[in-house]
Amino acid sequence: MLSFCYRIGTEPITINAVEHEEDLPAFRTFIRRNKTILGFDTETTGLKIYQPGFRVRLAQFGNANEAWVIPLEHGGQMIGDVLGALRHIDRLVMHNGTFDILSLDQWSGDIRAEELFPKLLDSKITAHLVDSRSKKDGGHGHTLEELTKVYIDDRVATEVKGSMAHIAQRYRTTKEKAFSQVDLFDPELLLYAGMDPLLAYRLAHTTLRKIPHSARGLIGYEHQLAAICGYMQRTGYLTDRDYCMRESAALAQQAAHWQNVARRCAGVENVNSTDQVAAALIARGHRLTHKTKTGKWQVNDNILKSCAPDPLAEAVINAKKYAKMKSTWFDNFILASEGDGRCHGSINSLGARTARMSISGDVPAQTLPSKDPYVRNAFIADEGHVTVAVDYAAQELRVAAALSGDRRMKQAFAEGADLHQITADAAGVDRAIGKMTNFLSAYGGGASALMEQGGLDEPTAKHVITKFWQAWPGLARYNRQLMDEARRRGRITTMTGRQILVDKDRPYSAMNYKIQSSSRDVTGRALLRLHKEGFTPYARLPVHDECVFSMPAEHAEYGARRAAQIMREEIRGVVIDTEPTVAGRSWGSKYEKECAA
Repeated sequence: MLSFCYRIGTEPITINAVEHEEDLPAFRTFIRRNKTILGFDTETTGLKIYQPGFRVRLAQFGNANEAWVIPLEHGGQMIGDVLGALRHIDRLVMHNGTFDILSLDQWSGDIRAEELFPKLLDSKITAHLVDSRSKKDGGHGHTLEELTKVYIDDRVATEVKGSMAHIAQRYRTTKEKAFSQVDLFDPELLLYAGMDPLLAYRLAHTTLRKIPHSARGLIGYEHQLAAICGYMQRTGYLTDRDYCMRESAALAQQAAHWQNVARRCAGVENVNSTDQVAAALIARGHRLTHKTKTGKWQVNDNILKSCAPDPLAEAVINAKKYAKMKSTWFDNFILASEGDGRCHGSINSLGARTARMSISGDVPAQTLPSKDPYVRNAFIADEGHVTVAVDYAAQELRVAAALSGDRRMKQAFAEGADLHQITADAAGVDRAIGKMTNFLSAYGGGASALMEQGGLDEPTAKHVITKFWQAWPGLARYNRQLMDEARRRGRITTMTGRQILVDKDRPYSAMNYKIQSSSRDVTGRALLRLHKEGFTPYARLPVHDECVFSMPAEHAEYGARRAAQIMREEIRGVVIDTEPTVAGRSWGSKYEKECAA
């Protein structure tokens, strides 16, 4: 057995690393003595849980002052003891525990996520309930390193949590590859690994005490929601690999065609070479004015568009566009689905400052072109299933009506009136501008945003915004109340008790934060109800105000109606209504159906 001594502030801590099965009795004693609660973490070969070759290399358990590192790669009794310990301990403290739980679920073939999620206390969740802001937004951030720096010890954050970069340098590899290449008993790795459960344990205890009283009821709710999103992530989205390969090849042809156009018309051999493109544009009489910090000419899309209708500019834009579409979407989907034919998007149940969920990784749901079936056709329902989608009807505007109590807005929803036309008529503009104004204003946008998105001049945009607030006086009053609250307290409290910090120079964001966060919790509560009714195995993605399912074709109509019924709720007399759609097999078929209608 290897033992390492370290300090957090003035406190000594010990990290023990099991080398041989003869070392396990001491580990078992540690587990028995800490049955009530322990920190836990894993070290894996990488972040792609469902790709071939993924392994869990180390498992670590720790309390505030002592940690144990177990080499799972040694197999045999090492695995048995770790799984036994996980089942024995009442409460497991992890940081971003979904990753570790799904890693063990996938790799072990024995312990399931359903056994571990009920035990989870996630320090990332508790920290988010204290301060939901990211580091770039002026908050503490939510990574283990960021939170360690704030709540525990700046030196530990720098020396230990920052040590993987140093390990990668020693092994002459990248940080991403270092996790699979570093020796299992490298002292620096063992210190890094052993500190993780210990830090998560300390962070959870510290942040739990700091959660505002109003938000304490969210602790259990957020953990349940994280588990449900974890189950969806594990299921993944079946991927039409043939479609992806066809589209990848077609995009490659398009990119090659436009590269040839650039070569023929201006001698540009590589459209990704800024030097070549800049030199060719200058030779063709264009005047470039902006340079990078290194002194090279800038040739971005805006500059290229300003050179239109020059065929070289068009060729460079298109060649790069098609190459990016190929690599960002279809090539990534092909690679990500190599293991089980599915893409497993990373569903962050606590995403933004408002707690709005985000989906990234293998299924970048929030960055796909809006309402466009092209990329979504890569994802299909299971064999014998069809795609079902349940959307909330104007979710955020309905929530705004409920929270503000605006009588005219509530009446409009109750009567099925067209809110966008009401705003348009009040301002003397067309319905499209009325719709844009409704959503922009609810999202905290003003005249400048309306000018940019609606193509209006400044006087017209200001006039439309003024008429919007006059059309909905209850909402205007509510907006003023929230801005006053934000100025006084520096934060607002949602109807679920979540406290959201508001920047001093942006009190106008308060209503947007409250509406967006409350809408997120409408979706969150719906996911909990759907789970209780047995829908989670059929759920694929929660995308803001929409849930996407794969349902057996023969039961799809009933399933869609039932899911919509479960998701619907009423807030202060306003029905947050839902609209179910039964589509074809692909996710994109939903949007093709809408276009056809």
